[in-house]
Amino acid sequence: MVKKEEAPTEDRDQQILRRLTNIEHKIDSLEQTTAFALRADEKRHFESVKVIFRKSRKCVQVYLAANGNRSVQDIADMLGMKQPNVSRELVRLGQEGLIEIIEREGGRSFWAKKPIDRTIRISQWLMKEYQLDQNGLPVEKPPES
Repeated sequence: MVKKEEAPTEDRDQQILRRLTNIEHKIDSLEQTTAFALRADEKRHFESVKVIFRKSRKCVQVYLAANGNRSVQDIADMLGMKQPNVSRELVRLGQEGLIEIIEREGGRSFWAKKPIDRTIRISQWLMKEYQLDQNGLPVEKPPES
């Protein structure tokens, strides 16, 4: 009787990694499809964005400064605002579904924009509309010649 050579089997870790890779691929595909659909109706979404920010430059500044690497106090210090005011804006933006707490460390909360920001380019639009940089600080205009 001739023994068949058995195909090498993946070990458990390799199977998990392969499955995770497949999941990541499917998530990327869903994100791209969603982005395409959202961008097709971009004008309507920006009407909602305008309502959320209601001509509030401070709210826009806080939103832009929330990059996931700054705590509430870091944002307040950078923008020259009081921490309770920054916290209030962050909570409101979180309730609107634009940002979320991504980490808590030693009593500090770190907020970041949700993927919708990149999908419909909210930050880019706000920076242009309010003449602010990616940190929420005023853009310095070059001196006129």
